[in-house]
Amino acid sequence: MSAPDNVGPHFPASADSLCTGHSEPDVNGLPLYKELCISAEQAYEQYETRGNLKVLEFAIRSFRLAMEATEDDNPYKADIIANLGVSLNTRFECVGDLQDLEEAISLEQLANALTPDDSPAKHSRLSNLAASLFSRFGREGRAEDLEEAIELLTRAVELVPDGHVDKPTLLNNLGNSLYMGFEHSGSAYDLEKAIELQTCAVELTPEDDPKKPMWLINLGSSHVLRFKRLGNLEDLERAIVFERRSVDLTPDGHPNKPGYLNNAGGSLQTRFARLGDFADLERAIVLYTSAVELTSDGHLGKPMWLNNLANSLQDRYEHTRDAKDLEKAIAHQFRAIELTPDGHPDKPARLNSLGARLHTRYKQFGNLDDLNQAIAHYTTALTLTPEGHHDKPSRLRNLSNSLHTRFNEAGNVPDLEEAIRCSTWSVELTPENHAERALSLRLLGFLFFTRLCSPHAHADDAPRAMEALLEAMQHLTSPPLERLQASVLYADVLTEFSHLFTTPPQLSLLEAWKHAISLVPQCIWLGNNVRGRYTSKELSIVHTAVNEAATAAISAGEYGLALEWLETGRAVVWSQVLQLRTPLDDLQRVHPQLAERLHNVSQALHLAASGSPSMSTRIQLPSSSHDIQAPSSHGYALEYNKLISTIHELEGFEDFLRPKTLSQLAGACASGPVVVIIVHKSRCDALVLCRAGDVIHVPLPDFSLLDAMAIQKLLWDSLRAKRLLSRCRGDMRDENDDRGGRVTAMDPPDLMRGLLAMLWNMVVKPIMDVVCTLVPPSNTLPHVTWCPTGPLVFLPLHAAGIYPSDDRVSVPSQTIMDLAVSSYTPTLEALLKPRTKVTPAGQDPRVLIVSQPASPLAINNPIPGTTTEAIIVMSLVGESKPLDDANGTVQAVLEGMATHEWVHLACHGIQNRMDPTNSAFILHDGHLTLSELMSHHLPNADLAVLSACQTATGDEKLSEEAVHLAAGMLVIGYKSVIGTMWSISDYVAPDVMKVFYTVMAEQVKAGGELQPAYALHEAIKVLRRSSGRGGMNDFLRWVPFVHFGL
Repeated sequence: MSAPDNVGPHFPASADSLCTGHSEPDVNGLPLYKELCISAEQAYEQYETRGNLKVLEFAIRSFRLAMEATEDDNPYKADIIANLGVSLNTRFECVGDLQDLEEAISLEQLANALTPDDSPAKHSRLSNLAASLFSRFGREGRAEDLEEAIELLTRAVELVPDGHVDKPTLLNNLGNSLYMGFEHSGSAYDLEKAIELQTCAVELTPEDDPKKPMWLINLGSSHVLRFKRLGNLEDLERAIVFERRSVDLTPDGHPNKPGYLNNAGGSLQTRFARLGDFADLERAIVLYTSAVELTSDGHLGKPMWLNNLANSLQDRYEHTRDAKDLEKAIAHQFRAIELTPDGHPDKPARLNSLGARLHTRYKQFGNLDDLNQAIAHYTTALTLTPEGHHDKPSRLRNLSNSLHTRFNEAGNVPDLEEAIRCSTWSVELTPENHAERALSLRLLGFLFFTRLCSPHAHADDAPRAMEALLEAMQHLTSPPLERLQASVLYADVLTEFSHLFTTPPQLSLLEAWKHAISLVPQCIWLGNNVRGRYTSKELSIVHTAVNEAATAAISAGEYGLALEWLETGRAVVWSQVLQLRTPLDDLQRVHPQLAERLHNVSQALHLAASGSPSMSTRIQLPSSSHDIQAPSSHGYALEYNKLISTIHELEGFEDFLRPKTLSQLAGACASGPVVVIIVHKSRCDALVLCRAGDVIHVPLPDFSLLDAMAIQKLLWDSLRAKRLLSRCRGDMRDENDDRGGRVTAMDPPDLMRGLLAMLWNMVVKPIMDVVCTLVPPSNTLPHVTWCPTGPLVFLPLHAAGIYPSDDRVSVPSQTIMDLAVSSYTPTLEALLKPRTKVTPAGQDPRVLIVSQPASPLAINNPIPGTTTEAIIVMSLVGESKPLDDANGTVQAVLEGMATHEWVHLACHGIQNRMDPTNSAFILHDGHLTLSELMSHHLPNADLAVLSACQTATGDEKLSEEAVHLAAGMLVIGYKSVIGTMWSISDYVAPDVMKVFYTVMAEQVKAGGELQPAYALHEAIKVLRRSSGRGGMNDFLRWVPFVHFGL
């Protein structure tokens, strides 16, 4: 991604630079030059508020006439000359005519020479001349102009006492010059001093001062630059706040408004690049678009606005793969370059961005001409970039990347050699503490690895790759994701080429993976809302890394370590939500104030994650119908991380909220063994966690990732053909007709029988052969909880087995249901809740019963069976509250869930494929979505029965995250959840629930620990034995019912 361009620091005219001198009436009234100056000053002020270029032209003509009408010995001559210079510089900033700038510098030098050092106007002369010199530096890059500007402004600041009305302006201008000094030389002192001076300017300026927005935008720019250098997120958050205030304080129609909008968009885009919150990118695009639309083609800032809009559109393309965004980005980029004159300091950046767009289009469509043009533009941009420029390393990386791409395409060895040379140079130019150093090092390590894998390997490629990657892994100021990816690559090099090392590497393979896993909690930013976290690229990278790490640990015989790592990296978002709800009793007893702060910040983060409007502020865009939401959750996330770090330093709290150890995870086996299945491209294994904390390894040599993917595809294609992954709960009597098409020659029963047999033979039977030896003999079936990964998440392990083709044939079956009662869990930690208890014996739980036989939102798909089902449930439970038809509103259901231990939802359910957080129960007046559920916490909740469709289906793209309604109910507090893997029959559900609640009622009457998994097991057994609506071979009817949790 190309970084957005910030507007360069704004240098306004000093407060008293536009002056008409003292009143000195002539005998016939005011002298001509004074009348002209008054008219000119009024016109200039009008331009500043309205941005009308014709008014500025009038001001310039009037000042010029006034200068010509003034005698050389007139004491006000210097004022008039200075004002004309300021006006010409203003027109240059708008139009870009270098003649205006050169004349402005000449006039301001003359005005400065005519003004004695003890004049009250001296500081204004110095400041205005510095501003024009700065403008020329920005256009032509003359270092001497910048140095002189800094000297002039330093003198000006020294001349003005504290409390002077111009002090903030001068502090701002000096800060801006030092900002540019940092960009030119990379001096950290210049940037720190710039922020110090700009902060003083902001603090000394009243809120209603028209210059306040400019000071804020400049201070924001400096914080963004420091963030890019050091990677401290607090800098970026401050910048976003400053820029938002600047936009809010600037009236519509102000000539600076587009620039402020551009900068605000740039910071949001930068935060998107760092944290992956897609909402930030969408806001940035709106802001950039507004800046472009408010600016004429002749304006000097237009190319920058276009460049940044193109950057953001490419970022969105990378996220959505909408080719229209990419084409628009390329068109805007060409236009930005056309509007940027040769020799302009920003020309290299625009060419670099064009190279990025064309490189991206090559990767999408494979047109080699695009790649060659990208390399040409990258090369030109690099050639035009002066030595010492802070963007030189990133442009070297871009050229190196594109050369590597062409090497892969054409096999041209000089391309690879040049890529390594450019990457090496990039590392050399990147300061030790720069936030992008790990990125440069990782690329260099990757290129050495690439050459190592080719026939052109050098003898030292392996150690050089490891050296670069090790430094990248340990570079603390770089983003965690970069460091994690470097760790993964380090492990890859070690795995593939360990035989090349004559001495042991500094980190062993497992140590490298341990380092990667330690970074996982930092990679998924807690400040993003839940939807943003699920759609971030980071999540996919984390899941892949964790799977690789666990497989490496298994290969090394470290089975407990593999389990700990899997627990750290699976269902990451759910774990973060649960972390925010962790009881703070121990902390409260020892450090009550710290506990209260953590509680308050956690609550704020929890609300912000679900998109609560109360956690947002708004920016109103000029002349637009758009609102830009600016969530404050990022600030809360920073505060949360600080508090956790503080707590970790306290005695006895070193492991507070850290990932669970194996001994802690063993508590998940209170009701029976937990089976974690790892599916990897190189091998498949099961790890059986026992109550004592032992981990038994069960290899699955006859099963592979390809097998899992093939079985899932067969199953889901069949379910889609029968509309069982798309329709809501309803009548399945037409299940065997051909309306949905067929994906196989087999009928659904034959297909399901074959799939369940494959799962049995290749996966479940080998595991159960071991599990059965671990469980003591008993009259009660053992309880096994499955925690699968990868494609296995979507497969019915609980129904695996060999089923006879005819129910009437007395051939004994071999199935998991004959050997154990099955449950599922998204993570081991989800099983560490207090056990489900009812005391004293016979005390009935309060049950909320929701039924929606004919929701207005599903009017074409009535489900009358829900009425029957609700009546059955009410007859079998004690204290209950029905919410049927119009009573079943979203609000009423949420309120009822808060006051009832059990909830029964008999309604339509949907798994949203586009946005899984919008998966929902369809109620009378709206959708009760997963994201809405997540904003609630029900500590007294016990059992949720989701008699709806697809409540445990999940999302194919997020197999490791369990993004479905059943998992959501676990997260908000329910200990046991009954869900469905696909759509269910409205005619079967009441039968299942009748048996289920009959068994549950018996358990309640007996008192003690409730076992919903056994109740569901019994209900499915009855359904399988029945004729008509079930039967053993009517798989699509009974298989979808599953139990999650305790």
